[in-house]
Amino acid sequence: MVTRPIHNPLEDLTINSRILGMNISGAKTIVVYGDMNGLTYERMQMETPAEQPFLEGFDAVCAQADKLLKICRAQGLPSPEAISLAVSGPVNLLKGELLSPPDLPTWEGAQLKGRFTVRYNLPVFVEQRSQAAALAEASFGAGIGLEDILLVDMEPVVSVGMVLNKAIYHGANNVAGEIGRLQMAEDGPGGLGRPGSLTGFASGLGMAELAHLRHPAQWPERPAPYELVRAVHNGEEEALAVVAEAAGHLGMALQWLVAALDPDLVVFGHPGDLLGEALMNPLQVALEAGLKGSHQPLPRLAGSKLGSKLDDVAALMAVINSFRNRSQ
Repeated sequence: MVTRPIHNPLEDLTINSRILGMNISGAKTIVVYGDMNGLTYERMQMETPAEQPFLEGFDAVCAQADKLLKICRAQGLPSPEAISLAVSGPVNLLKGELLSPPDLPTWEGAQLKGRFTVRYNLPVFVEQRSQAAALAEASFGAGIGLEDILLVDMEPVVSVGMVLNKAIYHGANNVAGEIGRLQMAEDGPGGLGRPGSLTGFASGLGMAELAHLRHPAQWPERPAPYELVRAVHNGEEEALAVVAEAAGHLGMALQWLVAALDPDLVVFGHPGDLLGEALMNPLQVALEAGLKGSHQPLPRLAGSKLGSKLDDVAALMAVINSFRNRSQ
């Protein structure tokens, strides 16, 4: 009996191949049509039906993707040759299965890779969204030319993508960087995590909840995260104090990563990139205090260079990174 080698779908891809990319979190789903150079030609965005059972949510995401593909066909664009997924929460990368995403609780165990493969008859590549964002910044953003960078994702939960020695680091169980689960206090804001967790204190939703808890007279209800950002830009003392408190907790968590991994750069996604010095300055203080007496230089702190394009480019990175690794 002759055993045929297993076909590697990467062998069919070229530098000119087009990609259907999706960036899925509990807050939003972004669908893009792009290429191997990180360029996006069309995009659509929807609120993720995170409370629905997976199969209903999956159909809604596919309906959005179908609309995008119809627009692309009308423009005469080539059909995509692969699907790239950036997905929130811990992911079994080999199976393309969601493990226990805090912002997509009804999707736990969802077989994303298998479902999308059957639906579109295309090879599917999967990456955790924070890791995909780190790859995006390393390849096309603030980390170009650097070997070691950390990407702090702050919405909808806090997690860290790690590019070390120019390669993504997943850890033994594909859950590296899930620092949002760390318990920083016995109680406090929760965001989409546990009360008192790092996600509770330092995610976009968590900081908004913290604003309500600390200053109920100004915010009798939890403000929208970008309402808090506007208050920071307006120089409101209460908003600045909220961000400083969040930065203290985030800095405490990052001390250990910085000390252990010695990155060149720590880059921040939304809303950290919009908060600017209001976040970076107290973070710098927290890191300096935690590493006091060390001869290790602190990494540079910066907001995402890709900015509003970060989630779009991250949606493409599972395919782009796999293709690049194949080509090396």
